[in-house]
Amino acid sequence: MKKIQCGAFLKILDLNENELKQAIKNGKVVIAIYGAGKVGLPIAVVFAELGANVIAVDVNEEVVKAINNGENPVKNEAEMDEKFAKCIKNRNLKASTDLLKSAKMADIIIVIVPTILDESKSLNVNPLMTAFENIGLGLTRGSLVILESTVPPNFMERNIKPILEQKSKLKAGIDFGLGFSPERVFSGRIIPDLVYRYPKIVSGINQKTTDVMATIYGMIAQKGVIKLSNMRTAEAMKIFEGIYRDVNIALANELALIAEKLNIDIIELIEAANTQPFSNILIPGAGVGGHCIPVYPYFLLNLQDLKGLEMKLTRTARQINEYMPFHMVELLEDGMKDLNKTYQNVNITIMGLAFRGDVKEYRNAPTLSVVNYLKSKVNNLKCFDPLFSTEEIFTILGIQGVNSLENAFIDADCLIFLTDHSLFKTLDLKKLVKKMRAPGLLVDGRHIFNPKNVIELGLHYKGVGRVIKA
Repeated sequence: MKKIQCGAFLKILDLNENELKQAIKNGKVVIAIYGAGKVGLPIAVVFAELGANVIAVDVNEEVVKAINNGENPVKNEAEMDEKFAKCIKNRNLKASTDLLKSAKMADIIIVIVPTILDESKSLNVNPLMTAFENIGLGLTRGSLVILESTVPPNFMERNIKPILEQKSKLKAGIDFGLGFSPERVFSGRIIPDLVYRYPKIVSGINQKTTDVMATIYGMIAQKGVIKLSNMRTAEAMKIFEGIYRDVNIALANELALIAEKLNIDIIELIEAANTQPFSNILIPGAGVGGHCIPVYPYFLLNLQDLKGLEMKLTRTARQINEYMPFHMVELLEDGMKDLNKTYQNVNITIMGLAFRGDVKEYRNAPTLSVVNYLKSKVNNLKCFDPLFSTEEIFTILGIQGVNSLENAFIDADCLIFLTDHSLFKTLDLKKLVKKMRAPGLLVDGRHIFNPKNVIELGLHYKGVGRVIKA
């Protein structure tokens, strides 16, 4: 890998747009991506494909070893295998566990280290700050540092800028560039989202930094780049997006709960209501999972800047969505009464561990809450997910994993569908039902099945907001 030699005081920031693009395409720019996970490594691959020399930096030695051996550790991602293999063949993608050395080598540093909540719903930024401490120690004059991880408003100015300046003895905006560009991608389609689907948001510590960031990301984002006036706005925008989604999902879930009490089928109602252009009620379900929507509201709910502001809607939405997995248990218990079954004599198979269909990711998945509640009560509780091995299921959930769709049905009294995998949507229910103990119960947390069709097969049916019509 060769490092660009421009001889300017701010090497990257002093290049004009054309010079910067050519330097990247010609392999003269080294980009270090801190965090070689499910988002970071696809970003690294996209920049490497442009021609840049890219270092994927991660503290996980197994991940780094896999990358350097030409093995893609990020599975089930659209376009990832092909692009990764191309970058390895071209020898412009390497991986390292050396956080400090990688910073010294890099012209552009992009950080995409996860920001997570601890058990008290407080933001845990220890991994992120460790990365920036090392980056600060290795930071060279003229480099550009960009954060993509989601953080609360003002985090860049209050936390990242001081630590970089303290460790490097350099000044942000003068000796090095500093900016924020929130990731806006979904698991399973990281590269398509980044390249084809959405504009990239950029904001730097000053206008020059913002303009340079726009040039860099404009090389990969076909939908263009949106420049925001300051990093605080960009930080808040990402969180607001998540809260908007959370509130709308919570509204759909609450309407479904109301519909159950009023003996109204929520899907029938939604299909009719959404024929009006101003109505766009979402489909309710078993709960909200993943790295983003269940997490980001707490970035504001626990923010000291907002102390005294009740944020009733944001807080209530989170409470509703966190309740939905327990409503699945309520539906299960209602159905068990119909079967004259108790927890002691019922065989239950959980259908789906992943938080979203066709994505091998389980963080904050509703299944975690459902299983955590049931496993001390149910004598025979199993889980099937086509994307997870039986060993992975046992490690994650502490219950028996099932190795096939057919075995998930065998001798089951009840199936609880918590993930909308494509496999579940296309299964031959008529054939598989025969393997269950009769009469069986199907609890549908993702509106995969038509209740009438399920009942015609001799099963009892329970679903979120569903009412069985005569």
